[in-house]
Amino acid sequence: MGEDVGGVRPNAASGAAVSVAAVRRERDSGRWARRFGCLGSVVASRDVFLPGRGSAADMGSHPFRTQEMGRSRCSEVFKVCDEDNKGYLSREDFKVAVVTLFGYKPSKIEANSVMSSINPNTSGILLGEFLNIVRKKKEAQLYRNEIRHIFTAFDRHYRGYLTLEDFQKAFKRVAPKLPERIILEVFREVDQDSDDLVSYKDFEYAMNYGQNEA
Repeated sequence: MGEDVGGVRPNAASGAAVSVAAVRRERDSGRWARRFGCLGSVVASRDVFLPGRGSAADMGSHPFRTQEMGRSRCSEVFKVCDEDNKGYLSREDFKVAVVTLFGYKPSKIEANSVMSSINPNTSGILLGEFLNIVRKKKEAQLYRNEIRHIFTAFDRHYRGYLTLEDFQKAFKRVAPKLPERIILEVFREVDQDSDDLVSYKDFEYAMNYGQNEA
């Protein structure tokens, strides 16, 4: 027997209705996140900037134009970090290689994750495995840079946050026939704390959510 809550006795029907509503909200959240991710990429790719601010083509760090880290460079780093010419990288060798290529020392968790993912029949990270690890890290880095670039395209006043007006202006440039209600609904979905401002954290979460749900 269910307990009374505020004078209303819950039943199976009301519980089912709540469940359906929750599922619909989750479905709609994914739908809007996917749509936002797609539209956001279009905004960035079409260089939506204020006059005088410069286009994406002028930005040397534009992720869409960043060259992939060359295999020869990675192979060279592998050889340099492979002390005693073992033919593989030990845990410590790998850390040095990451510092050389990416400029930071990997955490214990990252190192553990990498070492646990390699072929258990080998003594360390072979060249092929190393190149694959570097490729994945570079792709992740480029995607983070892409998100930052898209946020910059929306943040026309360098404030570090976005308003509904920022969304409206950005989308109207690339999709002038897009209904205002859709822009509003997308903005509300991205604005996680409902304070009428979209922080970079909100923005990044929405982009990543859309990417994972696509």
